[in-house]
Parts: sequence; structure tokens; C-alpha cells
Amino acid sequence: MRGFWIAGIVSTFMLGACTTGPMPDGESVSTSVPISEESAFAADFGMLADLVGTRWYGEPSQADAELGQPADYSEWNWDLGGSVLVNRHVLADGSYGGLTYVQKNQKSEKLDYVYITSAGFRTSGSFTLNEDNSWTAYEEVTGLSDIIGVRSTGRMTEDGALVSESEFETRDGWVPGHTFRYEPTSDPMPNLVPNLEIE
Repeated sequence: MRGFWIAGIVSTFMLGACTTGPMPDGESVSTSVPISEESAFAADFGMLADLVGTRWYGEPSQADAELGQPADYSEWNWDLGGSVLVNRHVLADGSYGGLTYVQKNQKSEKLDYVYITSAGFRTSGSFTLNEDNSWTAYEEVTGLSDIIGVRSTGRMTEDGALVSESEFETRDGWVPGHTFRYEPTSDPMPNLVPNLEIE
């Protein structure tokens, strides 16, 4: 499915006034919501907390690009006083985007999340963080007839990139999803002009 991206990672927001925030290389970039530099809850999010205040440009795999998959932009921030980690992403052509809200479930100790899309469907699931700076996730999909679940993996590479891979659960079994490699960017997020027809 074109544009389906997991929190993940793989994975912020046009909710407020324009402010500036730090990038991994120390530059300031324009973002669309205030950035909270610190969070009393940061320890709950493991390595994902290190993504706060950063923006990333994601290239699809060659196979995905040959099928017409656009590149992706993704940025990370805190919300609700630092108790929620938010990822906003928009495809480079502006045709699709989504918001992921991540919060620690105090009962299960997992990082639960919901992913809300401009295409009118949503997902919910949980992250498992690993000691090697990787993560796995499974999410249930609501609002699509052909995809009922997504499982994904992500990792930080030694050269500072973020790589995410996904598979889609259909009623006939699992099929390959998308692979993206994200690198830090100071480019602005694309304007979202969603096409509400799901491909």
C-alpha cells in the first residue's frame, strides 16, 4: 500500500506556531510546534527520546521507488508535558501523512501507540525496544479492507541513519511492506495535501 508508514518510527505535527529546535548537527530548524527540550518521562522512551527535536528525510528502497513510493519526511517532539512522544510524517509529494502518539503503558510497561492518518484509517500497537538500538512493533489496522495488521522493525545504524522495514498482514497472510532509510535533514516538512483515496 502506497505511503503506509510505521511509527516508527518510524515517524509530529502541524499543531502550533512556528518555532525553532535543535538538529543532530546543532543547526536550528523551523518546526510547526513548540519543542520541549526535556521531559521528566524521557527515560520511559529509551533511545526514542533521543529523536526529540529532530527531522529526517527517508528514501524508500529501490524496489519501493520503482513502484512509485515517494520519499518521506519525519520529525519528533514531546507533547502533553513530555508524557507523550509524537512523530509526524509527510510523504515528499504531500499526498499522505500521519501522526503517531507514543506513551508508556504504566500497567504493561510497554510503549503503546496510535497512528492516525490523512487517509482516514488508523492503527494501534506497542513497541518493544532492544538493547542494540533496534525496535520491533506490531499494530492492528482499523479502516482498511485489505490490510489488518503491520509488523515492523527499525534500527539506528552505526553511521547515524534510521532504517525501518515493515510487512503487512492481509486476510491471505503476510506480504512485504516498505523499507526506508532516514537521515537527518534541515529541509522543511512538505505541505500535506492529502488524497483521501487509499491506493
